[in-house]
Amino acid sequence: MCSSAGLRVAKLFCYSALILSALVTMAGVGGGEKAVFKNTQQGQLLTQANTAFAWDLYKRHASSSAVAQNVFMSPLSITVALAMTYLGAREQTRAQMKQVLHFSDVEEAQLHRAFSDILSELNKPEQAYKLYMANRLFGEKSYSFRDEFLSDGRKYYSAELAPVDFR
Repeated sequence: MCSSAGLRVAKLFCYSALILSALVTMAGVGGGEKAVFKNTQQGQLLTQANTAFAWDLYKRHASSSAVAQNVFMSPLSITVALAMTYLGAREQTRAQMKQVLHFSDVEEAQLHRAFSDILSELNKPEQAYKLYMANRLFGEKSYSFRDEFLSDGRKYYSAELAPVDFR
């Protein structure tokens, strides 16, 4: 039997997943060169990938003992944070992230552009609301990061790298 708190969490999660799917589908609605994902096969594939990841995340959380508590999570925020990390992942880590995030069917060349379009669509100046997402990359200060990773983080996610002493 499901508790009322569990039902509220499930409903909230479903609404968040539906909103995320709608946003991914409509990304780039503004027109022009940027509208690469509106009603395209890649847009639909990214929508499916994000929805599958969101459900996996919810199922994992719902199976834990924390279900009796009120919980709020944003599948979009979590996916964006992991997509930023995916930008710099290589080899086995990249392959594992691609599998977990369900990015397998989305073209690599368009993946991060799609997320950039979604974030732009959410934060249009004429919107009646403003969504603030704290996109930031944190990296070991003694490590030398590739310029491509740093510039892509800024380009697609408006995210700067903050050097941190993890030792």
